[in-house]
Amino acid sequence: MFVYSLAGLKMDGEALPDQELEDNETTARTGVYQLLARLVGSPDDETHAWASTGEWPAQLTDAAKLLPYAFDFGQQPPLDEPSREAFEAEYLAAFEVGPGTGGPPVSLVSEHYNGGPSNNREEVLRFYEYFGLSTSAEDPRPGDHLATELEFMKFLTFKEAVSSSPRLRASFQRAQHDFLERQLAPWMTRLKEKVAAADTWPFWQWAAATTASFVLADAEYAASLQAG
Repeated sequence: MFVYSLAGLKMDGEALPDQELEDNETTARTGVYQLLARLVGSPDDETHAWASTGEWPAQLTDAAKLLPYAFDFGQQPPLDEPSREAFEAEYLAAFEVGPGTGGPPVSLVSEHYNGGPSNNREEVLRFYEYFGLSTSAEDPRPGDHLATELEFMKFLTFKEAVSSSPRLRASFQRAQHDFLERQLAPWMTRLKEKVAAADTWPFWQWAAATTASFVLADAEYAASLQAG
């Protein structure tokens, strides 16, 4: 049984309660998106614990066991330093603050892959608003942060899974395809290139590159559903 929860985004009105669903192809996608959003979001005790013990690929593989396509999460590199403090500090240095005033080596914000400020963030927020979502006031990330966009894909796949009619399921499938094609997938190749060149821990290189690769694979799957 998959237990769903919404983080990073919030519903307008009542909060969406946790729900249990029978595992299937759609909830497998939901589960992977939920874990990847945690992997590239701000580190917490559990994400650090899994990184310390090398459990991340196993956790992702278990969530993905019913995926409708094959995906290999690879080998997780060991941490350069074991402490929770060093783990978080390296995340901040690689993806948020950077070593100097020039910004981080790899940004996890999609706006930074469009050649500067643009209306991209507003377009992302409009996607959220259409489905009655907004960014959480408790979350300091911008709405077009990679973790938040992954949370939105988690939401869309979950809504597909719980929809009672074929028409509603098809509607959420189209939304997934549109969001992946127009917002999330287009900057994944550049993200992979930048993280490969970044001077950061191999663990964080693996985490960002694996996330980008999964998004690209899932975008192909979502496109195939629309083509079929």
